[in-house]
Amino acid sequence: MVALFVLLTFVLIITINLIVTKVREKRISVFEESYEPATRAIFTKESIYVPKGLYYSKGHTWLNLTEDGKLKLGIDDFINKVLKPKKVNVLVSEGTKVRRGEPIIEVFTNSSKVKIYSPVDGIVSSLNKNIIEHPNYVKENPYHQNWFIEIDSVDLKDQIPSLKIGEEVVKWMKEEVSRFKDLLAHLSPKPSLVGATLYDGGNIVEGVARLLDEESLSKFENEFLKIS
Repeated sequence: MVALFVLLTFVLIITINLIVTKVREKRISVFEESYEPATRAIFTKESIYVPKGLYYSKGHTWLNLTEDGKLKLGIDDFINKVLKPKKVNVLVSEGTKVRRGEPIIEVFTNSSKVKIYSPVDGIVSSLNKNIIEHPNYVKENPYHQNWFIEIDSVDLKDQIPSLKIGEEVVKWMKEEVSRFKDLLAHLSPKPSLVGATLYDGGNIVEGVARLLDEESLSKFENEFLKIS
């Protein structure tokens, strides 16, 4: 009788432990599901960083004119937040002659990629190999020392009018974010693609390009990156 009582007590303890474990697992699962979207980085037109003193192209590259007349070129914060680059390939080498509108960089999201186009005519004088090999630096700050290509412009004075600088950049960038939100709304009816508050005029998930298929990425490239 005592042995039976001990056995039943042991079985009861094991059963209680199993129930407690299941409850804990369920609570952890619910917590993770509710917590993960809340930590997802988002951006708005007010959070795009655009330093003063730089030129910006309609293809979302920035250019910094150095004292020796060369142009250092990188991608702006709009592209940085949309793509969150995983890998970068530079399609030109030192000494290459480039023309405005030609592809010069490939930016990979996951397995997909988009091209970045040259905003000016010129000759490639240098590549920033450190940034090419470590695109994570660009995620932290896409400007200044985190340039990709240095170009010796053939005739800069004729190309400056096609670039933006100063207050017009802020206004243009806000318009680009709004235009991008419109594009996303047409590409997918699912709010989860771009942030739960998109359709209320809200925010966009950083790195959203990773969730787009190749056809949608191609549309994005044509509408936001190509330079005619």
